Amino acid sequence: MGKKAAKSSVKKGRKKPSQVSASPTADLEEYRKGIFDPPEGVGLASRVLFFSIGGWLQKKAAGSLGRSLAITGLIGAGIIFCITFTFADPFLVWSDSGYDRPSELYGIDPDGKPVLIARYLNSESGREPVHLTDEDLRLPVARAFIATEDNGFESHWLGISPYGVARAAVVNLLAGGIREGASTITQQVARLRYLSRERSFIRKAREASLAFFLERKYSKAQILEIYFNEVPLGHGTRGVEAASHFYFGKDAKKLNWGEVAVLSSLTTRPNDLTPLKYPSDSAKKIKVVFQRLIETGMITPEDAAKAHTYLRKEYYPSLYNRSPDENYFGVRTNRFPYATAYVLQELSSRMKRNIYTAGYKIYSTIEVQHQQAAEDQMFAWLQKLNRRPKRADFDKFDVFDREAGDFYPLIKDLFGMPEYAVKQTAAERDFSREFARHWRDDLDLLNLMSGDRKVALAFEEDRNRENDASSEARRAEELGIQGALISLRPQTGAITAVIGGTGFGRGNQILRFEQARRQPGSSFKPIVYASGLDYTGRNPGTDRKLTASTVLDDSPQHWLSADLSEYSPENYSGSYMGPIRMRPALVMSRNTWAIQAFTYMQPDRLLPGISAITDLPEDQFPRNATLALGSKEMTPLQMAKAYAVFASGGYRIEPYLIQRIEKSDGEVIYESKPEEHKKQRILLEGTVFLINSLLQDVISEGTGTAAHLYGRPAAGKTGTTDRSTNAWFVGYTPNLVTAIYIGYDINKSLGHGGTGGGMAAPVWGRYMNQALKGEAVMSFPSAPADIVQATVCRTSGKRPLPQCPDTITEYFIKGTVPTEPCDAHSGGHSTPVIVSPGSEPVLNEDDF
Repeated sequence: MGKKAAKSSVKKGRKKPSQVSASPTADLEEYRKGIFDPPEGVGLASRVLFFSIGGWLQKKAAGSLGRSLAITGLIGAGIIFCITFTFADPFLVWSDSGYDRPSELYGIDPDGKPVLIARYLNSESGREPVHLTDEDLRLPVARAFIATEDNGFESHWLGISPYGVARAAVVNLLAGGIREGASTITQQVARLRYLSRERSFIRKAREASLAFFLERKYSKAQILEIYFNEVPLGHGTRGVEAASHFYFGKDAKKLNWGEVAVLSSLTTRPNDLTPLKYPSDSAKKIKVVFQRLIETGMITPEDAAKAHTYLRKEYYPSLYNRSPDENYFGVRTNRFPYATAYVLQELSSRMKRNIYTAGYKIYSTIEVQHQQAAEDQMFAWLQKLNRRPKRADFDKFDVFDREAGDFYPLIKDLFGMPEYAVKQTAAERDFSREFARHWRDDLDLLNLMSGDRKVALAFEEDRNRENDASSEARRAEELGIQGALISLRPQTGAITAVIGGTGFGRGNQILRFEQARRQPGSSFKPIVYASGLDYTGRNPGTDRKLTASTVLDDSPQHWLSADLSEYSPENYSGSYMGPIRMRPALVMSRNTWAIQAFTYMQPDRLLPGISAITDLPEDQFPRNATLALGSKEMTPLQMAKAYAVFASGGYRIEPYLIQRIEKSDGEVIYESKPEEHKKQRILLEGTVFLINSLLQDVISEGTGTAAHLYGRPAAGKTGTTDRSTNAWFVGYTPNLVTAIYIGYDINKSLGHGGTGGGMAAPVWGRYMNQALKGEAVMSFPSAPADIVQATVCRTSGKRPLPQCPDTITEYFIKGTVPTEPCDAHSGGHSTPVIVSPGSEPVLNEDDF
């Protein structure tokens, strides 16, 4: 009677997990009393019989009867083993080459050490392999899983637990089927690795057979390692390491007791006990885990109380900021998606096929500080640009033509407005629609009768072309203003940061820094001028010289193109400065001066140098003067590579992204050694010095002032294309080159302020300041031996006369100093005699 009363009082006094006191002291007392709900079972009768028989077996285990039962159990296990054994079992275990390992991508931290930035995981894996040693078996994560899954794991050597088999046999017999397993961790490894989840006696017996061979081949640490890499723990995770990163954002070996209790509570029903979806049920199961840890001696009640308090006060409240439907693939290690995608693109086709399973270690040139700065600055800047109020494009061409078409020529002549051409009048549009609607069926019939469908197909292709163009325009409009950034080290070519758009996601995965070909506008001028300066320096006796003091006319120009159409280049401001020297012309980005310089020097003198600087075939460039304004489409990577010639001292470099690739066993299968590549000098040292000097002035006092860096010298050039469709800034310091492009994916104006100086230069400066923070400040090289200084007239750019009112000191390559006396202040001249670009103002390649 007394015993019954005692049992009754304990039953009545048991608290539900939700009623546990919030006090850590109260938690500790309840852990000590053991009044939490017992582990999950299958029913009252089964529990009673199980605990009764189990207790009796335990009492007799030390005696002869216990030994007899143990021997009988082993004989029974042997019989089952012989029945279920197949010759495939040892083959499966001994031929197992291990699990697939995802490849890992490493960047470079500020200290120059490798740092993990991505794992290449496919949609079926969800695994991040972890390696365990014998010492790791003492870690909380190992002790927690051993306590909850198989407390005798380290002692049994057959791979099965006779006591567990007896317990499961009683429960399953009473239930009339498979309700409870007797799986050790080794048996679970056998099931997870080789078998299905079918619940049957045959499958359980196969588990025992495979477990025996697993115990023969592997150590306990290796078996637990396989288990840690196979067990599913919810939300698409497979393995303890992946789950640790998903639930806690850290490595499994660094988890505390509270965190390992969460993971070990998910082994049976991870989708029903996930703390993200069902925090209440998860908390109940975790308390059972803590009780088990205390009972097995893995943890003290004091430590259990502390761990419980941590979960209740810190971990569970943090889950409110996460979606219940969050998936592992949405939070997997991929810090910099654009860099990850670019590396994958650069791999060979064979490596791409094995990237998710071969376990490569890929060491890239991406510098974490640079890449983080690029994402911080570019994403925020592009979002700001896309938040600007947008004005709808003008599309009422037919209305304008009807209302103003007759008198527009008069307005054009009075106010100097550009020529206006209607794309399609209302009459033409209406005729096309009516013709297509009424005659398409008749044409189809006619074509069918004649056996030819060319006319009908022409209609169909025209309609499809219109639909494709419309679809592309809509998509570009939805994406908004995009951009690209790429940085590289001019000494080696190592690419340190890449950005391909507003954000790497579904529908926007274009690597625009390499794939977007856009006209670079005025940012191409330094390449043209460098070619002219270098040609003059190598040929000082030539009759066509281009120096920093060459004077050309910045005034409205009219040219005839090869097709006899008129071409009238204009400065962005619409104003003109008249005769000016190269330095102010480049600093203030005068377009007509650039056109005159190209025409004056002629393509045969310039194109070889332009081809060498850009490393592109000469025949890819147009032979007309529009090239000086950036009419040749270039990618940001190509522009960065060209400017790296200036930053490197005149040498051509080859950009590269991957330093080294290792197999999972450490064998190096690819290595890039840029220091062993023979550098090819492209420009004279004097040419490089002059370009560096000119482009520094662009930032200090010209169109690129928004790109100014704090405490660092920098050089660069803005670029703006016709109608402000593209905005560029390409610049460099002695140790970093960066090209930035901003624009729509279609030929659409960026609107007011859509210039290189207004849209690209500011973010370039912000990025460079953040990226180079902490790096040594480097100065551009001083004047080399082939550079001299000379005084020239500010107006004419020639040797000054005593009466010249203003002179300047300019740099020149030896042998190119002007010897002609000033013609602006001699013999009554008040303006300089301008160098004539030629007598034939026709931009026809045949004339050059």
